[in-house]
Amino acid sequence: MTGQSGTPWQPVVAALANDQLMKVYATRVLGIGDVASEKELRRLVQVGLLAEDTFEPVPGALAAVLAANTKPKPEGSDKYFDGGRLTHLPVNPAVRLQILEQLAERLVPAGEVLAERDINLLLRTVTADIPTLRRALVDHGLLTRNSNGSEYTRP
Repeated sequence: MTGQSGTPWQPVVAALANDQLMKVYATRVLGIGDVASEKELRRLVQVGLLAEDTFEPVPGALAAVLAANTKPKPEGSDKYFDGGRLTHLPVNPAVRLQILEQLAERLVPAGEVLAERDINLLLRTVTADIPTLRRALVDHGLLTRNSNGSEYTRP
């Protein structure tokens, strides 16, 4: 393991959780003291914190571990979903409408009359907050509801 992209964080944290190894690493980073055994230095090389040939700190080693273990930030409409489930509705009206249109198209067959129970089952596949999503779809004209609220249709 070299501390490059793809480095798991566990071995690095495990090494630094050892008080002696943390002191050795700190002294190497600060350039003070030279009290370290060959075994300690090799362990820090193994996890990618020190260079193998010089036992000097690897520049950016910790940043590389962080980068390798950070999920990319979702963009566009993906940032409102986690594992295919809606986490929240966007505040921005245009983006909110876009998300609602996508969900209505994907979940509700056009022109088909569905009972409230059936709409709820469809919406449950993408959210735990069924009433809020159902209300938003109705409010934006993406679902129509009969007068007693028992049947829904996507126009």
